[in-house]
Amino acid sequence: MNRMNIRMFRENEVVIQEGTANTEMYKIVSGNAAIYLGYGTESEYLVGVLTEGRCFGEIGLLTGKPSPFSVIALNDLMLLGINANDFSGFIAEEPDKAAEIMKNLASTVVTMSTNINMLKEEMLRALSASSDERRVNELNKTIMKYRVSGLMGSPYFSSLG
Repeated sequence: MNRMNIRMFRENEVVIQEGTANTEMYKIVSGNAAIYLGYGTESEYLVGVLTEGRCFGEIGLLTGKPSPFSVIALNDLMLLGINANDFSGFIAEEPDKAAEIMKNLASTVVTMSTNINMLKEEMLRALSASSDERRVNELNKTIMKYRVSGLMGSPYFSSLG
């Protein structure tokens, strides 16, 4: 694997910007990084802090989709950038990271599903109070449609389309 993909970031520098495509995964060589939703906005929310040895950015690397969060350097940060060509070599050299990556992805899916369900229930309760049963049913169907459309992008559910 090409180990020349070392990248340096200074304190408060954006490594990954929420909503933009990022086709590299990173392993923290030294320093710390923070994961945010809505970074730099009024609704900014700190999701967590990553320390030395942790990996992030696997969603963009594996899907090519925009990042659902921003990653910011908390202090001077040295990262090993791993692109699609280096990914197999990285996993071969550090097989324990494959399990970490799978756990991260599974945790993200479970968290997002739980959050969608909580939001759905809260919205349905609010609408139910207005006694507009037709609107409540429409909203419930729309939410479920969005959940299913996300599954249809998965190779495991390609027969749904």
